[in-house]
Amino acid sequence: MKSITRNDRSSLGISASVQTFFTRFHLAQIARISQATKEKGIPFRVLFCYLISTIFSNKSAYRDYLKHQNQLNFSDKTFRNLLNNGKINWQKFLILLCCQIIQLIQPLTDSTRKNVFIVDDSMYERAHAKHVELAAFQFDHAKHRQTRGFRFLQLGWSDGNTFLPVTFSLLSSQNQICSTKADARTNSGRRKLQAQRKATDVVRELISSALSQGVHASYVLFDSWFSSPKMFYQLHQLGLHAVAMVKRSKKVYYRFNGQMMDVKAIFKAQKKRRGRSRYLLSVLVEAVVEGEKNIPLKLVYVRNRRKRKDYLVLASTDTQLSEDELIRLYGKRWSIEMYFKMCKQYLRLAKYQGLSYDGIFAHTACVAIGYSLLAVQHREQEDDRTLGELFYLMVDELADVTYIEAIQQLITLFQEAFEDEPALSEGAIDTIVESFLEKLPTSYRKQLKKAAA
Repeated sequence: MKSITRNDRSSLGISASVQTFFTRFHLAQIARISQATKEKGIPFRVLFCYLISTIFSNKSAYRDYLKHQNQLNFSDKTFRNLLNNGKINWQKFLILLCCQIIQLIQPLTDSTRKNVFIVDDSMYERAHAKHVELAAFQFDHAKHRQTRGFRFLQLGWSDGNTFLPVTFSLLSSQNQICSTKADARTNSGRRKLQAQRKATDVVRELISSALSQGVHASYVLFDSWFSSPKMFYQLHQLGLHAVAMVKRSKKVYYRFNGQMMDVKAIFKAQKKRRGRSRYLLSVLVEAVVEGEKNIPLKLVYVRNRRKRKDYLVLASTDTQLSEDELIRLYGKRWSIEMYFKMCKQYLRLAKYQGLSYDGIFAHTACVAIGYSLLAVQHREQEDDRTLGELFYLMVDELADVTYIEAIQQLITLFQEAFEDEPALSEGAIDTIVESFLEKLPTSYRKQLKKAAA
């Protein structure tokens, strides 16, 4: 018995959305700058839009190809060759796309709002990988066990409303299952060499690349895995402030009142705030970096909502930030956790089965682009400010009508609607209006009487 064919209207709608996204954000120009071009055969635009469309399906690109191969004028080898193309600079592609999207949403954001970079990593698991390039044994802190795969290091940008993936790297480790050679003269080789460096060094490289291409932010947010005096100093050198959670370790010291102390010792030595304050203690210290200038740091000890007797330690190199503002800024870091969840559960992040590091990297870039498409659509559908001039006209009009004036207009409209109704006399209408007014709050009745007088 033949299987019932599915309705392809949704896939056609997705394809149209991707095509519109490609044109709107000038991805053809970005592709040329990133060396993502084809001299002959199927154009890059066709293959790129097809790959992004498959991100939103419940099948792999190959399974989707088998279903629609009669409608496509290329083979599965064609799009695989694009994914495995080591010449394409996918990191630059993502950064330039992020620049285009920021130019769209930036005018909608108050100039006083603080834009942030967010850094975090997550496991990219390839549990049965034996021949995947640069795959290594990694410790999964969520599952507390060793697993095979990569560390998915992501740099994101946020204005508090929208999170955008700026660039990323898939990190290996010394415990490689399948090593490979890398030529630093090619984009592929540079990616592979970057994957074998320390995560803290790669973070600096990713942020420097983003800044050089025009993506700017005031703060960098990260958790305790990346926090160290050296990281604070490196970000200070880039002209950025850091807001981070610091480790409560006895091996990391800060200069406080002329003495080198860890955060636990500082907490014990100081008097805590009483009551139900959001934070317990706030002190100014110095992050000491050997052979370099010391960086002033504000430490804020925050109550742990999960354990009331426990505390968390936040730090910022911007000592002018208030404690509440520092806590609020760090809260923006949660958006990158939602990004990881979205990519893994809905955008098929770790479902690509290729063995080439370039192919895995390209697929991850496609997932990030697919998320950027969703971020733009969500911003435009949920944020009324994207209605442009119509929004401001409507807001101005609504602002000119007070609550009391609105009630007066409703009463007038009610009286006009029933004045020609033979079933209701003028006295009956007045009685209904009086009954309505009696049910209003006392303050509103007084204001209405003043307005009527």
